[in-house]
Amino acid sequence: MKKTSLVLLFLTPAATAMQSLDDEALGQVTGEGIGATFDDVVLYSGDYGRPDDFQLRLRLTDESPLQADYLVFSELRFNKSGEVPGSVNGSGYFGSYTDPFVVADIRTLTEQHVVNSGPLAGQSREQTALYTAFPAADLQQTERSFYRFSDAQLGVENEIVRYNTINIGRGDQEKYYTGIPVGFFDGNVSNVNLGNLDNLNDSYKAVQLGQQQRLDAAASKFDLHMRVDALVTEADRMDANESFLSYVDVQGARLYGTEFYLWGHDNQGEVLTSDPFNNNGGPVYADRGLALSLSMGLQADAIRLTTDADNSLASTLALNNVDMYIPLGSVDQPVTISTVKYDQYVRGQWAQGTREGIEKTQLRLEIAGLPQDVAQAPQGNIFIESMSFGDPNDEEIITGRQDIFLRDANGNIVETVPDVIHRAFVPKTVTYNEQVNRYNAANPGNEIPNIPNQNVVEIRGLEIQRLVITTQDL
Repeated sequence: MKKTSLVLLFLTPAATAMQSLDDEALGQVTGEGIGATFDDVVLYSGDYGRPDDFQLRLRLTDESPLQADYLVFSELRFNKSGEVPGSVNGSGYFGSYTDPFVVADIRTLTEQHVVNSGPLAGQSREQTALYTAFPAADLQQTERSFYRFSDAQLGVENEIVRYNTINIGRGDQEKYYTGIPVGFFDGNVSNVNLGNLDNLNDSYKAVQLGQQQRLDAAASKFDLHMRVDALVTEADRMDANESFLSYVDVQGARLYGTEFYLWGHDNQGEVLTSDPFNNNGGPVYADRGLALSLSMGLQADAIRLTTDADNSLASTLALNNVDMYIPLGSVDQPVTISTVKYDQYVRGQWAQGTREGIEKTQLRLEIAGLPQDVAQAPQGNIFIESMSFGDPNDEEIITGRQDIFLRDANGNIVETVPDVIHRAFVPKTVTYNEQVNRYNAANPGNEIPNIPNQNVVEIRGLEIQRLVITTQDL
């Protein structure tokens, strides 16, 4: 493995002299930290069981090494997208001097919630946190659904006309593609009035391109490969019936909007009621622990899961053109990691209510309930352009064969591609654009436009209202 050319930037204001700080002065320090840029980043390890392989083995049970259950992580490879792992061109960059990876930055966070009891009653608490951010941490997720994007551009009056003139009846093939003119996919209509579809498409592409250019400046696209084996026993690791393995491949991946704050948290004298789920609108925190506010954005050309030792296509699930932004917690609703004591049920006797009679210390992960005086929890969205299952040429996942009619910017058919394969969970727009790309490659200087893609999966407004996970000794 190698990771070279690490450059550290110390993010501090200019000072004429170094001075020691007492505790009070140190508590006022904010905005200082370490920035880092990485060049020539690549990780490489050989295949499982080969001389240059990498293995991380987790023994899950207390039996002898040959009889214990294991999780084995191996074949860790991380390299520039599209390059051969371990090759001289396989390294990429991560961070820049103006947009570095930031760690150990000290910041002050102020809660929106106003404490309603205890020594801090009537005040908003402040937390001093360590801040970590990946390149492009300030970049926001763009609208990936063209239908919603075009709605915002058209305005209400145009939307009314649009809805009244487009047939979206049950069974109509354009129902999913509202916003694309009726008849666009129909070869019986030689010319289709595109209206302002082409202009809206250009605007949509410009927004997406602007984000991609910012990401290009922040980091290379990377590919990640890892193998995970779950072994019942070490002795049976070669028996397919006694083990489970999966390959995880992430292709063309980059992070954006990814940052987190870390601080020590306690209840600071606020008195909680005996009911842990109802505190008169106040936050419900663990008594003390490590608090975390995290947001993560990820774009990937494809995420593939394969569950076959021979890496056969038939066992592959792929999510294509993924864009997800997931927030976990905020200063008012942090993820709190703490320990709790409780008398747990005897294993296998939960229904009878039989408890062990001894309090045990357990690990607890909690996202607190949002205080009533805080308007909104952070929200995230997940967009997936298409999905594919198994071998793309498997007849069981082919939904049909249909001609594709390629159109120019005026809506005229310029070429007909016969018997194009259509597959489950792949929108017709994606299939259409595949043929457009082939046409443009064969006709340089006479390119025709792509049409905007819809998504086969859209999860919007994702937020966690409350989550508690507590370990239990079994």
